[in-house]
Amino acid sequence: FGEPTVVNNVETLANVPLILMGGGPGFAASGTGGSNGTKLFCLAGAVEKPGVYEVPFGTTIRELLDLAGGVRGELHAILVGGAAGRFLPISRLDTPLTFEHLRDIKGTLGSGAIMVFNTEADMGAAVRRVAAFFRDESCGQCVPCRVGTVRQEEALARMEAGSDERAVLDDLAMVLRDASICGLGQLAAEAVQSAFELGVLES
Repeated sequence: FGEPTVVNNVETLANVPLILMGGGPGFAASGTGGSNGTKLFCLAGAVEKPGVYEVPFGTTIRELLDLAGGVRGELHAILVGGAAGRFLPISRLDTPLTFEHLRDIKGTLGSGAIMVFNTEADMGAAVRRVAAFFRDESCGQCVPCRVGTVRQEEALARMEAGSDERAVLDDLAMVLRDASICGLGQLAAEAVQSAFELGVLES
C-alpha cells in the first residue's frame, strides 16, 4: 500500500478493543499462561449443534463437544485445526485447546476449525476433500506445492480404487514439508499422514 501496513485476521483485531478497555491483565485473566484470552472454534460434522463457539483457551476438546450437544453416533475421529490440522485419537479428548498443549502432541489450533467424524463417516472421501482443498488453494509459485498437491490427490484417488499408494504419499509428504516455500504447502499432507498414523485411513 506504499505505507507501513499491519495485516491481521479479524479475530485478532476484534480482541484489540477488549484489551484497550480492560487492559492486558484483564484480557489475560482468561485462558492459560501460554494462550491468553478466548478463541473462536468452528465445530462441524457429527455434532448435534454445529456452529462457532467462543471459549477460553484451555477448554478441553471434550468440553467443547459437550457445548455443541455431543457427538451424533459413535465418535471415530477428530480433525483439529482445519484442513492444515491433524487427526487426533479419541484418547486426546481431554487435551486443553491451547497452543502449547496442541504443540506437545504435534497438533495445531490452526484456523480453529474442528471436524468431528462418527463411525458412519467416509474417511477416504473426507481426506480427499482436504487434498482437493490444497490443490485448489496452492498459488503455484513453488513446484513442490503446485505439483505435489495434485499428485497427492491423484494418489488418494488411486488408493480408493484399490492401489497401495502409502509409499508414494509418504514421499510426497516429505517433499511438501521440506521443500515448499510457505506454510500452506508445508502442511498440505498433515491430515493425510495423521489419518494413516491413527488408522482411520487404510493404505
